[in-house]
Amino acid sequence: MKRSLCSLCCVVAALWATTASATQTQTILSASDAQQIMTRAEQEAQTLKAQVCIAVLDQSGQLLAFSRMDNAPLGCIDSSIKKGRAAALYRTSTDKYMARANGAEPAIATLPNMVPLGGGAVIKTGQQVTGAVGVSGSANPNEIAIAEAGSQALNHP
Repeated sequence: MKRSLCSLCCVVAALWATTASATQTQTILSASDAQQIMTRAEQEAQTLKAQVCIAVLDQSGQLLAFSRMDNAPLGCIDSSIKKGRAAALYRTSTDKYMARANGAEPAIATLPNMVPLGGGAVIKTGQQVTGAVGVSGSANPNEIAIAEAGSQALNHP
């Protein structure tokens, strides 16, 4: 019995050492990052004269920042958050899923948390998805442009 316990301790110690040496870093969005993204998205909305709701979410789809511009439709509050969440969780812009749903894959719209409409864009740091922007309340091309502008805010001075 004593020998088995000792062997088990050696195995656990070896696993712990392996796990400890294989640490992975994760980039997250700060409150300052979220504000920068929001500011850039709002600037684009003003340029397009669009009154929209804008949501900035982290990589797990949790809300970091939200703005409802003057005269933005009330129904767009939840829609903007859900578009951003879909982009974050599925790691791609929601307009790509809109094209798939309108094409040969309409069933894609039934995936959990899926919103196959334009207006959700991922935020990347290098190749890593670190969050998403969701926009709702205007025509589809405007929503896509605003979300894309916000998603690129940290890549430009």
